[in-house]
Amino acid sequence: MRLRRLLLARHGQTEWNSVTRYQGKTDVPLNEAGRLQAVRLAARLCFWEPEKMFTSPLLRARETAGIVRERLRGREKPPLSVLPELAEIDFGDWEGLTIPEIEHRHGTLFAQWREDPSRVVPPGGESFSQVLERVGRALDRILEGPEERILVVGHGGIMRAILVRLLGVPASLVWRMRMDNCSLLGIDFWKDRAMLAFVNDFLHLLVEGEEEARALPLPD
Repeated sequence: MRLRRLLLARHGQTEWNSVTRYQGKTDVPLNEAGRLQAVRLAARLCFWEPEKMFTSPLLRARETAGIVRERLRGREKPPLSVLPELAEIDFGDWEGLTIPEIEHRHGTLFAQWREDPSRVVPPGGESFSQVLERVGRALDRILEGPEERILVVGHGGIMRAILVRLLGVPASLVWRMRMDNCSLLGIDFWKDRAMLAFVNDFLHLLVEGEEEARALPLPD
């Protein structure tokens, strides 16, 4: 029996990413480095042939997904569905601030939230339980049907919430998992059992060019 694979890709870099400025639901586009990262990601995935694709509605994710889909080399490009539930976590008053600025203004609260986001809500933002609820709705849509290769382009916070939903990862561990821009996370399914295949795979960003990225296999 073949394993079913859900492949999650984080969007490319934005100017806010480059200075550790919290974005959340603020609609920040890719910068030039982020577009180049997306091209390398597309080269890595060009022969994978996903049967369906999903993306967050935010521009940085949609741009990344569009670059990947445009360069797929399968017989037929999969449909790209935009799911509002895949938007990044709403960080409320922290959006637009850098990490040092948040620590200066909300030091204790921010430290508690980084330790366990399920126990603290960013001021004016979204609780982690709300995030998990909408991620669950998104997963119902993503995993319905018989398709064995599914690609989702989204955000670091949402990818971590998916790990909590599918694998039972404790919320207290989510910010201890590194997920770089345009990195890949793989989850395999055997029957209805979800298994982590790999996380934070960004080898395609470390090679010389697109041809080298195309030659890199995905982990089995």
